[in-house]
Amino acid sequence: MSRCGMCHSEVPAWDGIAVAPKGVRLDSAPAIARQAAAIRHHAFETHNMPPNNLTQMTPEERQLLGAWTSAKPR
Repeated sequence: MSRCGMCHSEVPAWDGIAVAPKGVRLDSAPAIARQAAAIRHHAFETHNMPPNNLTQMTPEERQLLGAWTSAKPR
């Protein structure tokens, strides 16, 4: 997830961020799957992530996240 992994990785690529916010890492498939409910809430339902849409997530990408997370157990 290039939109999330910029910050939520072992070594964030976003200037000014030294560690993944709130300790949430999204740099592997298992880590992403564990965070499916939070991803749904923050990126699809409330649009809080990425903050101020800094990485320019498109509406289509949000819809894909919504579809993927609705298929995951909560």
